Amino acid sequence: MNKKTICVLPFNTLSIGGLGAQRLCCNANNGGLSGSDRPIPVGNRTDTKWLEGVALDRIRKSMLAGEKIKECDRCWSLEDIGSDSYRMMNNTYRFPDRFDKIIAGDVSLGIERIEIDVGNKCNLACRMCHPGSSSLLAQELANDLPNAYDTFHNIQSFVKSESWIQSSKFFDVVRENARTLKSVYIIGGEPLIIEEQEQLLDLLIELDIAKNIELSYNTNITTLGRKWYDKWDKFKSVAVNASIDGVEEYYEYVRWPAKWEKIYENLKELKRWGVEHQGRHRVAIDSTLSNLTMPSIVSATDLLVRDLGFSIFYINVDHPGCMSPWVLPASVRATSASAAIDHITTNYKENYNLMNTVKTLEKVLTSAEPSDTIKSEFIKRMKFMDKNRKQNLLSVHPWFEEWYNAY
Repeated sequence: MNKKTICVLPFNTLSIGGLGAQRLCCNANNGGLSGSDRPIPVGNRTDTKWLEGVALDRIRKSMLAGEKIKECDRCWSLEDIGSDSYRMMNNTYRFPDRFDKIIAGDVSLGIERIEIDVGNKCNLACRMCHPGSSSLLAQELANDLPNAYDTFHNIQSFVKSESWIQSSKFFDVVRENARTLKSVYIIGGEPLIIEEQEQLLDLLIELDIAKNIELSYNTNITTLGRKWYDKWDKFKSVAVNASIDGVEEYYEYVRWPAKWEKIYENLKELKRWGVEHQGRHRVAIDSTLSNLTMPSIVSATDLLVRDLGFSIFYINVDHPGCMSPWVLPASVRATSASAAIDHITTNYKENYNLMNTVKTLEKVLTSAEPSDTIKSEFIKRMKFMDKNRKQNLLSVHPWFEEWYNAY
């Protein structure tokens, strides 16, 4: 079998999006199960065999046949520039034994990992986000939909914040797979303000399997507290990935209406908790690399990595395309990318994740000038949000002035 096309996730991972749509994985393009043979939303399913189905069968067969399926383009693009992909991480680090079994011909199914968006209820409306992941953003769009930056169908379905878990057999699926479950990854919305997330933790503790499970989160860390620390300590390990995009005014512009001063204090609290449980629980930062954070990558890296001592993983924004890190005026793109490359290679050459980021920055340097359509989409998006949030793009990013005036 071709090791370069196989991923363990279609064989051992249940992945569900914020509205109950089943996915190939949380990293796949459009969820990876968006074709005509995609499964119906889990809230409408009466069975509990959620790894079975036509779409997943098709994808597994294609992988085993040596095909690089289009659903996995995000992973292929990273691997093409020599970076580790989500596929490689799961095959090599998280489930190496399962990967070896598949290569040896054992293609049986069994849920070892669950990765879920527990719902879209969120107290932030980040600029690169989608209403399916933020109820606050959905409400902002619904209040002024005729002037919105995109066409959103059924926006009211995103405004209501009831989790798909309530109408599904999800907890039954968890009970049936308790024996094999090893890993749970939770995102939102903002999971720490969603009731069903807490219900899931309580169920895993009640089933006496929390001690076997590596639990991980993506959270905006606006809401922390002793309750979470006490629950997390019942799990085998907990990885808290704080979503931090830029620092100071760059952060506040992207992750509205959060305030940097509060987030900075929460980061220090979280760091102390991680140090207290070093070797068992882990705290890190996931940061989106967009055209709004590219110019601040040096200052953000120094504060978060050098000063606070976090590990950081930069994630390219590829949707919406108008906010990709290379969608910048040519001079700013060249200056910020070059400065970041020089700074990282000089000061962080032993940092594996940051050296991987250099490969992305090199791509930014060689990127073509964005089209007028892309520029227009970006400016329309920013102007819509600026009006509603009483912010101004040019106060933080003055280099966009020519685009701002033109579009």
